[in-house]
Amino acid sequence: MKRFFFATILTFLFVTVSSPHVQGQLYQSNRLAEAKFLHKTMAIIPVYVTEKDNSSDAKKEGRKGVVQEDELEGYNLQRSFYNYFITRKPKKVNWTVEIQGYEETNQKLKQANILYADLMQTPKDKIGEILGVDAIFLCEIKKLRTISDRAAVALDIFVGYGGYTGNIDIETSIYESSTAELMWKYERKLPTSYWGRSDYLVANIMKATINKFPYKEKVSKK
Repeated sequence: MKRFFFATILTFLFVTVSSPHVQGQLYQSNRLAEAKFLHKTMAIIPVYVTEKDNSSDAKKEGRKGVVQEDELEGYNLQRSFYNYFITRKPKKVNWTVEIQGYEETNQKLKQANILYADLMQTPKDKIGEILGVDAIFLCEIKKLRTISDRAAVALDIFVGYGGYTGNIDIETSIYESSTAELMWKYERKLPTSYWGRSDYLVANIMKATINKFPYKEKVSKK
């Protein structure tokens, strides 16, 4: 009886915490069809990562948020995006833009004194001018933990759900450098779990972005 009562409480907790379904939303400018053939170069700037912990454990310990090596993760994700664009391009398409090397991008940002913390607030046309490209690719990732690993394990054991712990909101966007106009944006929400592998989540993010990436054309048959 106690086990049934505990499972019922955990089920209620699970339902009220959040829903782990993947959601996606795509935006494209009316000018995109024209602009994607005018833009010849694109740079990928470091991914902006933020993390917040709203779990019961964090509240007990008096922590309102958690920030651990977000900047390092942002640079690692930037490199991963670049490598995915170069190595995971679908066989039947070509990119219509040349992607600037991430090391060159970071060096130019450093020379211009653009810090990681200032990336999202810096005008897009200014970043484009500094980097010398026609378009800039941005990604912002917001991590939200709503339940502790301990509670997630209990849910997994007593309710049979796979240990849901929170969400990751991913927003990838492309801006035209000369006008700072938003050309394309893809927003996605992914669930996280206490047993989830970070490399799996990264691969999921990269694959979805590659599939939706607008700067591509079909390879003509010979």
